[in-house]
Parts: sequence; C-alpha cells; structure tokens
Amino acid sequence: MSRVLTVFAGYPNSETTGGLRMAWRTAAALVRRGHEVAVLTDSARPPGSSDDLPVRFRTREQLGASPDWRRPDVVHVYDLASAEYAALGYELARESGAEFLLTPASAPGTWPDHRLGRRLCGAARAVFTLTPSEAALLADFGVPTSRIRHIPQAPDLIGAGDGAAFLDRHSVTGPLVLFLGRRIPSKGYHLLLEAAPLIWRALPETVLAFGGPSGGRADQSVFARHRDERILDLGLLDESGKHDALAACDLLCLPSCADVFPLVFAEAWSCGKPVVSGRFAGVEDVVRADVDGLVCDLTAGDVAAAVLRLLHSEDLRTDLGAAGLTRIRDGMNWPHVAAVVENAFPGARDGRAQRGER
Repeated sequence: MSRVLTVFAGYPNSETTGGLRMAWRTAAALVRRGHEVAVLTDSARPPGSSDDLPVRFRTREQLGASPDWRRPDVVHVYDLASAEYAALGYELARESGAEFLLTPASAPGTWPDHRLGRRLCGAARAVFTLTPSEAALLADFGVPTSRIRHIPQAPDLIGAGDGAAFLDRHSVTGPLVLFLGRRIPSKGYHLLLEAAPLIWRALPETVLAFGGPSGGRADQSVFARHRDERILDLGLLDESGKHDALAACDLLCLPSCADVFPLVFAEAWSCGKPVVSGRFAGVEDVVRADVDGLVCDLTAGDVAAAVLRLLHSEDLRTDLGAAGLTRIRDGMNWPHVAAVVENAFPGARDGRAQRGER
C-alpha cells in the first residue's frame, strides 16, 4: 500500500467545484482500498460519512510538523485552476522524492499560469484526463501519451433527492429548467437568462432555476436585468437542496463555452435527467448528442431551441435521461476512478514490470 498526499485548493464561502469534489472522493476511495492518505488543502471537509475521509492538513507548516508525512510515496495535485497549490504540490514532491501525479481538472483556458500548467503536465509521472480531447490537447503540449491516463467522471450526490418537496417549496407548477454552476460567463448562465423570453413565448409556464455560487457584482447586474417571477435564484445550494433540484427538474442546462467534463452532467444523469450543453472544445466526448443530451451553439436562440425541443417531448427527455443513467451505472463511479489512480502508484507499476506489463 502507498502513502498518498493529495494537494488541492479550496474556494471561498464553502464553494465546491468538480475538481475539488474529485480530489476528496478519490482520496476517500483510496482510504477504503487500504492506502494511507492525507490531504493538504484549505477546503472544508465534504458532507457525508467521516469514517473514510483522509487526514487533513490546512497548511504546509502543519504537514511539516507531522513526521509520518514528511516522505510520502505519492503527491497528487488536483486542478490547475489554482496555481499556488499546484506549484506547492510539485515542490513537495521534489523535496520528498515522491512520485508526482496530476489531474488538471480544468480547461487550459482557465489556468491562471499557463506556463506553470504546461510545466507540471510535463513533469508528472502520470496525468489523469477526463476525455480523449483533453488527452489530445496535453499530448500537443508535449506530454508523452504513455503518461496520460483516462479516468471517468462520477456523480457526487448524497441521500435521496426529493423533487416533489422542491416543487412545493418553490411553488413550481410548470416545466422546470435547472442551471447548476458558477455564475461566470464561461458557464453560460447569461445565455439561459437571455433565452428565457424565447422559451416563454412557446411555454409561458416554464420556470428557470439557477443554483450555484455568485460570480460577483457582474452576475448580480445580469440577474437584475432579467427579473421575473419565473426565474428562481437559488444561490449556493446545500447537498440536499442540490439533489432535490436535480430530482425536480425536467432537464439541466449548462451552456458552457469552456469546460472539460462538468460534474453536474454526471449528477443529472444519475437522476435520469437529460442535459443541454454549450458547444465547447471536446464536448463530443462528454455529451452524446441525441443520446444522453443535446449540444447547442452559444447563442440565446440556440439555447432556447434545445430547451424547447426537450420540453416539447416527454419521450425524448425520458430516453435521453435513461441513456445517461445507464452510462453512470456502467462505470462512472468513485471506486473505478480510484482503481485507475492506484494503478499509477509506484508499487502497482513495479508489479506490472515484474509481470512484463506496461
């Protein structure tokens, strides 16, 4: 078994991201597989059982004060959207002689330090990617294909969602379209707001619900321009509230222009719900158009057309949602993710070498 130090940044106001959730859940899955795991992060612990959560250090000083963690076997960094923690993790790996692993977890266009991101991708013994498109991009950066490993995305929902309670709580009686994500331009929340009048022209009872952390004053002014009783600003939802919203909605709409594999798509599929995605680089590896969701161009008109196509056909919504749920059940889960990560650990690699495997 290996001693694994996982390094990743937290976000303000207890905000969570797909990369952050992947780091916590993979660490917990590795604990269940018998590894010693610690995390270095300023992130709050996730909800759920604490029995399998790793040891947490909030600062480098706390980590250094623990003799057991001065020489880990593996240092695994998550999310190049945080240059500070990515650089710290690499430095710790070099100082301790540990194997350095990396999960970029975000599109290169969102990396604050692109040069650092490329350097760390090249230095990692294994780089974990979520899609073939992401893998191809990293190969273009010069990362040897032998070091690139594919991991699946996996849903991170707790408990059982109560859709009826959500609808009753918010007095929703018509169709419900849900946006879940940060209110930043790259996530496309403004496109769904701009699409609202076009949707209402055809289906005036439709409610658009927006859940997720604020992007600041900019998104507040955008919402102010689109005030309507059929627009619900849910803010940052807790775990049960998010699950309730997914259980209640007719579809999830995230018209993103820059992403890798939005976690919320996996969560929608796990609830049997279809998704509408924006057309970002690599989206064809994420959403199977007309199979488990729809992909639209990044205009309000195209977003409205995709939403209306689903709202007008219950059969289509049911079929696409069922296909997504089957996809989740066929291997998009945390034990599978952990098994792929574990296979890059030094002990696993040494075992393969003895057997003559790559």
